[in-house]
Amino acid sequence: MHMTEERKGQIALLLLKDRLRGEGIRLKPDMKREIGNQATKIGVPIEEAMQFVEGMVRELVEEVFPPRSRISFNPDHDRGM
Repeated sequence: MHMTEERKGQIALLLLKDRLRGEGIRLKPDMKREIGNQATKIGVPIEEAMQFVEGMVRELVEEVFPPRSRISFNPDHDRGM
């Protein structure tokens, strides 16, 4: 059975997400430079690579910390000012 490029991409994305969930994501000061270097190495525009990684990181963070449906309010925030 021949697999389409689209299906290969879907499977690759699922494998990457699973790996990142298991191993975690390490945020480092030079992360953007590393992404840029990898993008250049594999022939992907840097801006696309940055968008891809940012979207992936945000998605995985939101799995762990879903956005709150309401804004939290701290009544003590302005007290004493």
